[in-house]
Amino acid sequence: MAASTVVKKELHLVFTDTSKEEVNIVVAFPKEGVTKTEIDTVGQLMVEKDVLRGRKDQRLSNFQHGALVTTESTVVE
Repeated sequence: MAASTVVKKELHLVFTDTSKEEVNIVVAFPKEGVTKTEIDTVGQLMVEKDVLRGRKDQRLSNFQHGALVTTESTVVE
């Protein structure tokens, strides 16, 4: 059996919508070295540009915070 390690990077963004419910968005994110300022800028732009157009009844109203999350898993073949 061979084992390999898989590293997955995701950008976790947390918003509130117009009903004050928390909305979590997870995006695959391969880039290294992202700053907190860059993450905050992306979150604010997503609210301003209304990127979730499928949610017309509950639009994003506020960006709360974001984080770059790295997870490692071992795959055994």
